[in-house]
Amino acid sequence: MKKMDRIIDVTGGKGGNAFLVLGTEKTALIDCGMAYCASNLIKNIKQVLCKRTLDYICISHSHYDHIGAIPYLKEQWSNSKVLGAEYAKQTLNKPNALKLIRSLSMQAAQIYGADSIADYDDEMMKVDTVISDGEMLDLGCLSIHVVETQGHTKCSLSFLVDNEILFPSESTGYMSKSGKIYPAFLTSCSETIASIDKCQKLKPRFIISPHFGLVNESAALSYWENCLLAVKETREFILRLVSQGCDEEQILIEYEKVFRDSQSRLEQPEEAFRLNARSMIRTVLREEQF
Repeated sequence: MKKMDRIIDVTGGKGGNAFLVLGTEKTALIDCGMAYCASNLIKNIKQVLCKRTLDYICISHSHYDHIGAIPYLKEQWSNSKVLGAEYAKQTLNKPNALKLIRSLSMQAAQIYGADSIADYDDEMMKVDTVISDGEMLDLGCLSIHVVETQGHTKCSLSFLVDNEILFPSESTGYMSKSGKIYPAFLTSCSETIASIDKCQKLKPRFIISPHFGLVNESAALSYWENCLLAVKETREFILRLVSQGCDEEQILIEYEKVFRDSQSRLEQPEEAFRLNARSMIRTVLREEQF
């Protein structure tokens, strides 16, 4: 079996991807999408695993659209271990963070046509084992290397499968259906640029972009350059408004006019969009010392 054949897209619904990695000895899920579609995710995983179990749930970071299904997965596979960064573990121990995750999950359910989300225990939404840069997860015939790539969050991790298939974190940006790269430097613009450079130097043969999936060969040739360009263009957009005397709220309004398109309205809760946009604006202002 080819390596790419051992990586199966088991995404349960729109808004957050999930990929199952099948080793000969262990299995691992990379991210798990949103809460509203957890039942579909579980059904997809079961169809692939047959009688095998799910051993690991690797989370790229602690945002609701990447971890929403964790409690439901833990109910189904109680022995599975959630693996994430130390900061993700700390975040998921905070009541306010858990409250926001639940709120955004419920908003997303309405956007995607679900009445609500199945109730879950907040105690299940946690990191069991902390993983960090340079660690390796042996699945048998396949390995997953952990790559710290901060910038989107302080807990962002990328995952490199067998040194050639890269799941870059959202710090590097994400690709839309049109092929355009959108930036997501919520905590640090400089760290985002460093993360893009770090991923590019890994020279992966395949790139599986967050919220998109497998990047085709032609797009992969310029993928990292486009990620970097997206960061620089957004940064310059914000700085231009600052130079015109706009304050944070005015910048947010203008940012929303330009970047909150019809596709974004279909796929992302308004609260989530504004939280992300405000974070990027504040990051630029902070790093430029305004």
